[in-house]
Amino acid sequence: MEKRFNYKMVLMYIGKNYHGWQKQPKHRSIQGTLEDKLKILFNENISVIGSGRTDAGVHALGQVANFKTQTYKKAEEIYRYLNATLPRDISVRSVEEVPLSFHARFSAKGKTYLYRIYTKPDPFLHGFGWYVSKKLDLKKMLDALDIVKKSSDLRSLSKKGEYLREDVEIREINLVYDGKIIEIQITASHFLRYMVRKIVGHVVQIGLGSLSIEEFKTIIEAKDPTKGLFIAPPEGLFLKEVYY
Repeated sequence: MEKRFNYKMVLMYIGKNYHGWQKQPKHRSIQGTLEDKLKILFNENISVIGSGRTDAGVHALGQVANFKTQTYKKAEEIYRYLNATLPRDISVRSVEEVPLSFHARFSAKGKTYLYRIYTKPDPFLHGFGWYVSKKLDLKKMLDALDIVKKSSDLRSLSKKGEYLREDVEIREINLVYDGKIIEIQITASHFLRYMVRKIVGHVVQIGLGSLSIEEFKTIIEAKDPTKGLFIAPPEGLFLKEVYY
């Protein structure tokens, strides 16, 4: 049997010029861009597996991916080649050879997402955060995040679909505000599609006074994706880290 090799990559990218992670016909994607470069390097068709699909416009500080190939190359050679040839809005943080059993998605034990809101205009944050000009009640936002942390069924704060695991273990939620930027960081066993953006969308509405805590509880308890009406824009979302 022909020997195969498995490589793990940690990636950073700016999502605004891509139609998300997943390769799609007629649309530019992170996965497709990586596969095109690796096909040239290895002279074979390469399938890149990501830890999860980031949506169009979403960024990554620590996306993890792996690919298998019939050709051995040193990890350092792959690292140098990709960083020399990829568009400047995608960077490879590291490459390493891993056991064939490693799978970027199914081997993952948890993830951390970061969402950034900025409350004072700043052109250098445009495209890398959600600008909210009206005053936010941080106490109410923290109360809302506490409700999320205690909930395991967050289908109401996701996109309708079939999920391998619907019950989500929220391990940590933090909100930090430095007077200009609010950062909401969520660590969980896994994430349903749109989950972070819907959590933030509803929490901001609570901070603005447009949604009450009781209404928020009712939405979550419905366990119905059609009840969660608010979604934060993609440009404020970053996949920060994946745990194995």
